[in-house]
Amino acid sequence: MGQVRIKDRVIGEGQPAYIVAEMSGNHAGSLERAKEIIRVAKECGADCVKIQTYTPDTITIDCDNEYFQIEDGTWKGENLYQLYGKAYTPWEWQKELKEEADRVGIDFFSAPFDKTAVDFLEEIGMEFYKIASFELVDLPLIRYTAAKGKPMILSTGMSSLAEIEEAVAAVRSTGNQNLILLRCASAYPAITDEMNLAVMADMGERFGVPVGLSDHSAGSLAAVTAVAMGACVIEKHLCLGKEIENPDASFSMEPAEFAAMVRDVRQAQKAIGVVHYGATKQEKENRIFRKSIFVVRDIPRGEVFSEENIRVIRPGYGLHSREYDNVLGKKSLVDLKRGTPLKAEAVERYLELVPAEAEHASLLYAWANDATTRQQSFSTEAIPWKVHENWYFNSLERRDRKLYICRHEQEPIGMFRLDFISGTDAEISYSIDKTVRHRGYGREMIREGERLTAEAFPDIRVLCAKVKPGNEASCRIFEELGYEKEEADSYLVYRKGLKR
Repeated sequence: MGQVRIKDRVIGEGQPAYIVAEMSGNHAGSLERAKEIIRVAKECGADCVKIQTYTPDTITIDCDNEYFQIEDGTWKGENLYQLYGKAYTPWEWQKELKEEADRVGIDFFSAPFDKTAVDFLEEIGMEFYKIASFELVDLPLIRYTAAKGKPMILSTGMSSLAEIEEAVAAVRSTGNQNLILLRCASAYPAITDEMNLAVMADMGERFGVPVGLSDHSAGSLAAVTAVAMGACVIEKHLCLGKEIENPDASFSMEPAEFAAMVRDVRQAQKAIGVVHYGATKQEKENRIFRKSIFVVRDIPRGEVFSEENIRVIRPGYGLHSREYDNVLGKKSLVDLKRGTPLKAEAVERYLELVPAEAEHASLLYAWANDATTRQQSFSTEAIPWKVHENWYFNSLERRDRKLYICRHEQEPIGMFRLDFISGTDAEISYSIDKTVRHRGYGREMIREGERLTAEAFPDIRVLCAKVKPGNEASCRIFEELGYEKEEADSYLVYRKGLKR
């Protein structure tokens, strides 16, 4: 586990835990109350006070369709734009709050939620930054913030291991190595049974960085347990009193509760949990409030996607933020209204199928012999190179078979195959490079394969696919795309008529 220096403090193994008091919306709209929270945090022994830097317009858009309504949980019935209007900390306060923190001798930092927030915080001299759990999928924001070269704290609530790897890579791609990862249960309030603090320790081993806990659970049990397991940072919401109405009061800790943390050490074992990446049961519904690509201005069919008509905002119904740069400059295939989540099927050349050539033999060999691919194949044995070579070059010559390389941003990510069964029917199969699985590319590859087949082979009327029982990913994809399932002796058959 590495070490990170924040101002005059070294954070890492063997160092005292760095305690962060999260103010969030507990100021309830009062600048004086915000200053009082800073003073109380210092008196309670916190090392730092954290705020959040956004406005309703920088984190989402003012839209009241169904995508922007909260249907369950602490904020049930709220509209995203209205909720953030209640909770945000006015930007004109923030320089004054930082000065108050400096005056009382406590560290002060913020979580920016878009590039304009980062620029503002740079102007007022912010010395380190936090990326919130819901923003962990906003890779452009992470890169932009990390490029400032200052220490970064990333919360990982709801995130799969692959998503954390992407976020860490985004930070390190800028040359910034000053990184801390926090385990977080992104539910409000969280429950002890789903804290899974073992993930925290595992992240430290995997990424070689200091780790800690961003805690939304009641009481201090999880925080104390986390420190016992090696947490270098503890973040906990602090309020002056839960009777002060604001969106965060219900899961915040009152000042006197900080002193109670030591009493919970005996019960620490209950909070350790197991290593489990990805959203917990309690978090799954909250994943929709993470960021994705949305249409923020009406887009007629044929208009080019630009920074003016699409944005990475909350909620998470649209394409992942990783697709943002890929989408910019491409045309919309349909009319899109403001407030619509951007989907792959609306983007021209989202994926591209190109005929396989001799130079691709080794690439397909590696994909074919991937452990997961072999497990889901009807023959699970590894394929010898000579067998693959003969099959591949024979396939390139056959009239009844077509092999295509699927490309995303010019990079090969998978294979699509057509075998002509008759004059009107064809069988399809596909594989995905293991490094880009679970991104939805399989579904879009098949969708693009359908379009290509309809255009290049007009006599083909029906597509079918044979799927091994237990291959849940492929079954789900074909069912989502409207294929009808039939059961055969040792496999499932999915069929679909092509629309002209």
